[in-house]
Amino acid sequence: MRVKPSFAAIVPFLVGMAVSATVVRAADDACATTEDAELIRLAGLDRHGDPQLADGRTIRLAGLAPRQSDTERERFATQLARWHGREFRLAPLGGPDRWGRLPARLLAADDASALAGQPDLSAALLAAGAALRLPEPGLAACNELWRKAEPRSPLAGKAGSPAPAATQGNFAAVALPVIDGHDAAAMKAQAGRIVVVEGRIAAVGERAQRTYLNFERRRGAGGSIVLSRALWRDLQRSGWTASSLTGKRVRVSGVVEGRDGLLIEAQTRSALELID
Repeated sequence: MRVKPSFAAIVPFLVGMAVSATVVRAADDACATTEDAELIRLAGLDRHGDPQLADGRTIRLAGLAPRQSDTERERFATQLARWHGREFRLAPLGGPDRWGRLPARLLAADDASALAGQPDLSAALLAAGAALRLPEPGLAACNELWRKAEPRSPLAGKAGSPAPAATQGNFAAVALPVIDGHDAAAMKAQAGRIVVVEGRIAAVGERAQRTYLNFERRRGAGGSIVLSRALWRDLQRSGWTASSLTGKRVRVSGVVEGRDGLLIEAQTRSALELID
């Protein structure tokens, strides 16, 4: 697909999602069954690895992260081939991105059995272990649908090592590496990649536009979770405060970024999890 496995390529992708969130419908409406949605046919993948419709349009399947390696791209393409030539109902979630791709959900044209009981094609691909999940800003209801579709391993991932993968059919579920937020070197080594970072919060830094959940008190000694002002306010309304978070173990999924490779921004509330 067009998004390359590098920090410079993934960041515009995330920015594009944030921009498109301003034009999507309300989350409940966007994830409701749309009986009058446009009927389309999935033709296959274009030369960049993006799903292409029979009418020539290219789409970005909402809720799925960019494929970051040849293995991920091959797994995605192999599983998607099951639905080449099938009809779907198109549910757009915004305008075309910088590459001309339409962010959308593809719903079953007739009944859910066509997607193995899943609510849309993104969920079906997640359930088959053919893609990584990436929360969509402003689509809480959709994010919950996609989260539930992910295979669950009976074992928890250990920080600093790859998370165990569950198995669905003939596919091993894609597993995000779990990184120790207290290990600066481990964070830097994952710069530009989508990972899970876990650690205990040592300090909280509240700024005008951003809030930082720091895994270490000393700057540069560990990583930090970055929260937008809007997301931090949302979390505060549900009881998250600087004092209550200090000393708590938190897990976050996102892209490792920042000049020093020590920042990971929580794009949505569903990207964060309070462990204890």
